[in-house]
Amino acid sequence: MRVLVVSHLYPYPGVDRHLFVHEQCLALRGLGVEMHVISPTPWIPRVLWSSSRMRRRGSKPTRAVRDGIVADYPRFPQPPRRLLFDRLGDLAYRRVRGLPAVTGESYDLIHAHQALPDGAVAAHLSRDLGIPYLVTVHGADVNRGLEGAGPVARRTAEVLEGAAAVVAVSGVLARRLTARVPLDAVHVVQNGVPGALHGVPPTDYLPGHRVVLAAGRLVAGKGFEHVLEALARLADRRDDLRAVVAGEGALRRRLEALAAELGLADRVALPGRLEHEDLLAMMARADVFALPSAPEGFGLVHLEAMTQGTPVIGCLDQGPADFIEDGVSGHLVPYGDVAALTRALGATLDDPERARAVGEAGRKVAETFTWERNARRMLELYEQYVSAARPAGAA
Repeated sequence: MRVLVVSHLYPYPGVDRHLFVHEQCLALRGLGVEMHVISPTPWIPRVLWSSSRMRRRGSKPTRAVRDGIVADYPRFPQPPRRLLFDRLGDLAYRRVRGLPAVTGESYDLIHAHQALPDGAVAAHLSRDLGIPYLVTVHGADVNRGLEGAGPVARRTAEVLEGAAAVVAVSGVLARRLTARVPLDAVHVVQNGVPGALHGVPPTDYLPGHRVVLAAGRLVAGKGFEHVLEALARLADRRDDLRAVVAGEGALRRRLEALAAELGLADRVALPGRLEHEDLLAMMARADVFALPSAPEGFGLVHLEAMTQGTPVIGCLDQGPADFIEDGVSGHLVPYGDVAALTRALGATLDDPERARAVGEAGRKVAETFTWERNARRMLELYEQYVSAARPAGAA
């Protein structure tokens, strides 16, 4: 079977982010699926390379090979500040349709990651090539796209309704999808964690202190401010308590100001975005990982912390609820409930033996979330929808 993957999230040389799409491709290749990746990339004039993120994007190659998987990175014009966001896929398609990987190759199926822009590109290519397309939704395209209003919501719905199948990475996303997508077209296929990430040696950061770690994009909804507020409630009776908030984003200055307001300026470190191996080592070092975020489509960072045997706190009714049993393999609290978060943090820090048991239970759960399992389920869906698309009597 040959599959064309469309994903603007696909990693590129020098940047090890969004590895989940690549990990799935590798696992599918191990099952005999041939993969080619197209990663639509916004064209950014060099004069606008004002940040490290923009410089990384601007320096992407037009083609690269990663672990034997070939990826094209066609450039397309992207208006600033989400203008015409509903039409980004149409703009990207104009640059994708003429690629040799499209015009000179044959495929059985197209797999897009996220509805916009990737699913829109896949919908166009599906009509051109006469093959079905699937879309995996990871969270933002449902929580910020489908459940919103206006042209972005309408275009997201069009793309998902036109897909042969929609794959949700968690049960909570699947439930949100069924209001717009037929129930029999929605499937849950949870992400995995590479086996090599398990049991990373911990960093020696802040010896002799208790460390609460939170990590992710410093944006609204992640619950970082709630972690700091809970820390302030616990700080008076815990001189050794410290917090690390790792990541980059627009809320950095606000979080620094909040730490000062709460009297925690000398107890909270904001080291910026950590390299993946450094983040895993920090997870292994931490006494507890707390990211009470909502909406959260899956919560891969929670699962990665669990691979280190670290007790994890996530939010009720969000993606992590698929793999965290409250009080057994982790803790779940309502979003924004600082009192509940404080209780969960306090209970974990006060009872190290219980914390170790919860962390160990979480580690065992994380071991079952493999990319091999993910790929086997995806291959079943590929075969199902490729077979359904074949004309009667075709081999």
